[in-house]
Amino acid sequence: MQLFDAHTHIDMKHFQNDRERVLQRARDAGLVGMVTCSINPGSFRRTLGIMKKHEGFVHHSAGCQVSRLTKSDADTIISLTRKYANDIVAVGEVGLDYHWVKVPSQRKAQEPLFRMFIDLAEELKKPIVIHSRKADAEAVDFLERHFSGDVLMHCFDGNADVAERVRDNGWHITLPANFRKYRNRTHAARILPLEQIMLETDGPYLSPVEGRNEPANLTYGCRSLSELRGLPMEEVANATTRSAKKFYGL
Repeated sequence: MQLFDAHTHIDMKHFQNDRERVLQRARDAGLVGMVTCSINPGSFRRTLGIMKKHEGFVHHSAGCQVSRLTKSDADTIISLTRKYANDIVAVGEVGLDYHWVKVPSQRKAQEPLFRMFIDLAEELKKPIVIHSRKADAEAVDFLERHFSGDVLMHCFDGNADVAERVRDNGWHITLPANFRKYRNRTHAARILPLEQIMLETDGPYLSPVEGRNEPANLTYGCRSLSELRGLPMEEVANATTRSAKKFYGL
């Protein structure tokens, strides 16, 4: 059985004291790789170092913390992504955040920054990973207007209508390891064909068990999806891993 964590944050401070043990536990759990997402310029540089140390196992998606993104940080992240384009498997997570950003004018102000990263993904011919917390429909609208490449809706939590649009566009979603706690995510796990679904932990967040989440916990999400779809765990693991490798060009 082969597993692949399609979205995590292994560079974060939550892992600074035991990162090597975390990565070994991931291997022991059956993971053959992971994509870790940087969220600011400092995170980008840390992630490069981790990726180099674990070449072929840890891969880098260059993104941002959407709700706190400034134009200055966006410019720096984009410059770094261009510089290290050969070491980057995707642009993202990028997108829209309506959970932390409540004021309509501030929500609107996210769109030009989002468009900058869409243009970057087009320029570099990279897939894009989308953060769309409480803004799934709006993010899908924006992407349908402005992007023609491969899309992954990270930690997707849109309603059934939005899930159907994602399916019909041929895009992908990731399901976190605790997705069965969420109605929309459970519905999406039924609506999309298996080949358009990947598994993620989003570690250190969204843990299916008490405490910090980590890539080894991907097995919980795999088991939940196998039970929901009535398929063997090995089939779900291998299918979601194939999808992740294909999406990220690995």
